[in-house]
Formats: sequence, structure tokens, C-alpha cells
Amino acid sequence: MKFSSFAKVAVVALGILTTFSVAEDIIATASNGATVILHDNGRWEYYQNNKNIRDVRSSAVPEDMKFNVSVLYESAEKLKKNVRMAMEADLATEEEIKDSVRKVPKGGIIYFQVPTNQIKKGLPRDLTYSIYDKGKNPIFTKTVSDTQAEPSEDAGVSNLLVVPVYSRPKVKVMKARIENKAGHQTLEIDIPIQ
Repeated sequence: MKFSSFAKVAVVALGILTTFSVAEDIIATASNGATVILHDNGRWEYYQNNKNIRDVRSSAVPEDMKFNVSVLYESAEKLKKNVRMAMEADLATEEEIKDSVRKVPKGGIIYFQVPTNQIKKGLPRDLTYSIYDKGKNPIFTKTVSDTQAEPSEDAGVSNLLVVPVYSRPKVKVMKARIENKAGHQTLEIDIPIQ
């Protein structure tokens, strides 16, 4: 590429000026309209405050907005064993044990859980919980506030929602969907069925 003599002088002058100044990042607009930061080492990244780019890095999310939800599945067989052991410890009769074991849901129980320290009394979150077995329609949907969570048997963990599954699952992996409809956020979790 040929430069005119004026362009050569300008390039040399710019080179001299930049050697004495501290290298700075350049903010530019990409062809898709997104704002990017060009670093002096050749690296680039999306500009965090750009309305066209949603920054999904965990460092960009404020601590008060982070919310870790986990899903736990307990099979009907495990629940029956637990009920039997608890009732035998209470010296229940075999008839009482059988009656209680019959009441265990055939598909087990699904727990939506969260660390108890994440629940903020002044900042309630309404989340919609859905469970999918087969197909596009959920077999269960409910919207619950996290302030309704109850402590579980595990220390430091609260149950946001306990869902009995009354029929045996038809798949080996069920799907759980957690939606924050106000914030337009969705999280999908696979639930392996044992």
C-alpha cells in the first residue's frame, strides 16, 4: 500500500506520540452495531454497558442478583425405604408401615432447593417452576416466592418447592425449567431418573 509523503509524516508523528503516552484501549463499533473495546495487545471484548450486548459473564452480575437453584430427585424406592426405617424406629406396626408406604408417590419426589443464605427477606423473587416428562407441555407448573422456602434436612439448604410425582416417569431424564418472568430469565436442568 502506497502512502503520500504527508501520510508518511503523519504516521511517523503518531508513532512518536504514542511511544511517549501510555497505551489506552480504544472503544469502537463493530459491523453488527455492538460496541467493543480494542486493547493495545490485539485482544478485544464486548463493552459491558452496551445496550445491544447482554454480558453473561458471572463477574458482570451483581451479587444480590445471583441465585443458585438446584434440583434433587428421590426415587419412590428410596422414599419407601426411608419411610419404613423411620416408622420401624418409632415402633410402628407392620400394618401402619404398609399404609404409609402406599402413600409414597409412585414417581418419587422432586425438590427445588437453594442455599438458605441466598434468600433475602426484603428482596423476594417470584420464580415459576415447571417439570417436563415427555412432550412440550409441562406435567407440573407453579409460581412460588423464595420467601416461602422451608429449611430442609440438609444444613444450609432450603426447599423452595417439593413436587410429588404421582405416576412413574416415562423417560430416563426429566426436564425442570425455572423462569423469572419479570427478568425474562430461564434455566433448564436435566433430572436423571434412577
